[in-house]
Amino acid sequence: MTYGPPTIVARIWTDSEASVIKSLLESYDIPCHYTSRLPHNIYPFAVEGLGEIRVYVPASLADEARRILQDHRRTYVHLRLVHGGEPED
Repeated sequence: MTYGPPTIVARIWTDSEASVIKSLLESYDIPCHYTSRLPHNIYPFAVEGLGEIRVYVPASLADEARRILQDHRRTYVHLRLVHGGEPED
């Protein structure tokens, strides 16, 4: 099945949060991957946006993925230690 080009649905700063988002979206059968300009295991910091992690999903599922992330953040706000940024698209 083709879904279209990947679209950014979240911009975050930690590998652990990226992993949680990936697991959450995949639990809803939304394929997901994330990338960063820096390998965080070597450079565990952010410099002028270089450490930003971008979470991608297929374009046709982007709205659903954003809804799931918003619902999850709203429901589990008491568990949040960091604030994940919203995409600038």
